[in-house]
Amino acid sequence: MVKKATVTEADMRRAIKAARGSGLVITECIMSPQEVRLIFDTVDAPQTMDNNGKPEAWPELQ
Repeated sequence: MVKKATVTEADMRRAIKAARGSGLVITECIMSPQEVRLIFDTVDAPQTMDNNGKPEAWPELQ
């Protein structure tokens, strides 16, 4: 019989602490029996589509 590896709450807390200690902003944490997956800021966030049908305005130069 094969025993599955489990992820504990302590594992999740360690991963979050290490990421925050590195200065990363966590937007989501996913925990499964095999892994803890962290989603960071806008780098890993899924892209959202703007459905207003027109292009965005250019930023103003100062």
